[in-house]
Amino acid sequence: MAEILYLQVNIVGMIIIYIMIRNQQTIENGTDRQKAFRYLNYSVLFVLILDSVMWCIDGKKFLFSKEIYWCLASIYYFFHCLAGLMWYVYISKFFYQWKKQNKWLLLFMHIPMILNTILILLNVKYPLYFTIGEDAVYARERFFMLSFLVVIPYIVVPFLQCLRVYRTSDNILERKDCALILKIQILPVIGVIIQVLIYGISLIWICQVLALLCFFINFQNKIISMDPLTQLNNRYQFNVCLQSIDKGLTKGEMNSIIFIDIDKFKGINDRFGHVFGDRILIQVSDILVSACKGNETIVGRFGGDEFYIFCKQLAKDKIIGRINRYVQDYNGGDVEGAELSLSIGSSDFNGKERKTLEDILELADKAMYKNKIK
Repeated sequence: MAEILYLQVNIVGMIIIYIMIRNQQTIENGTDRQKAFRYLNYSVLFVLILDSVMWCIDGKKFLFSKEIYWCLASIYYFFHCLAGLMWYVYISKFFYQWKKQNKWLLLFMHIPMILNTILILLNVKYPLYFTIGEDAVYARERFFMLSFLVVIPYIVVPFLQCLRVYRTSDNILERKDCALILKIQILPVIGVIIQVLIYGISLIWICQVLALLCFFINFQNKIISMDPLTQLNNRYQFNVCLQSIDKGLTKGEMNSIIFIDIDKFKGINDRFGHVFGDRILIQVSDILVSACKGNETIVGRFGGDEFYIFCKQLAKDKIIGRINRYVQDYNGGDVEGAELSLSIGSSDFNGKERKTLEDILELADKAMYKNKIK
């Protein structure tokens, strides 16, 4: 009965993984982070397949059953550690590119994988992880815990990475991602603890599937909330921020919404073409992101040639000053075609105030257009 139950659970997990892989392949844009997530899915899928086959043949005697079971268990323990390595790679890619990472740390993180492979090979002669009896029954051996200990760095290091980024990042959405990762990591950890303490219960990989599903949903939400041209947040994310304000999540703090509009953008499109207009939009997005560095902000494209920034009220003037300075630097360089001119307006708000969302937006919008007609 237990074998059938775990087999059903594994099949559900495999279906979820398959759906995520198929769906991701249709939207793949080639980023290292997405590739790492796909390989992580493949490794977990393969472990689920191996785990299911092992449940099916445990205690079943047939020709070379012991040898086949031994090979499957060895491969299982190899991919058990490989999935941990891919988890580390994915979390690292979530925040860094390889060129920004410590290469010595990357090299160090392969040591557990190498050690695990050596222990699997030694297990053939010296039972360390497991044994397969003559009756084709799997049994843990006294050094079984080593198979989990070698994976610990792949859990602890990403946890510390996320914690550090969460505490030091000035990007609100990045900190939100960190908080999500820290919460999601609890799922596979719970599965590991239960499976180690209670022999015969298999929860690790279905917990890992649930964790990956949470990441996948978050990834889909990012696609929904991202402007494809500028890679900034879009109008959908703007509405999410407004809902946060409406729920009083900013209560007690003075915050600001900054609206930015490109002057005479229609004329730029008509004169130089939409390809050039797209380059201007990308250039403005780069200026806004640069101007917001070092501050807790959310930067996005509201639509067309309009952009927005959510920030702390104390940082507003500094950010606007940077934007104006960067625009001057851009115009002072080798400008191709047309000079860049922006209209900027802002509105301050506090969760304790009785201002409606419409009031906040209207004030920022009016300030921007007042600036435009000067």
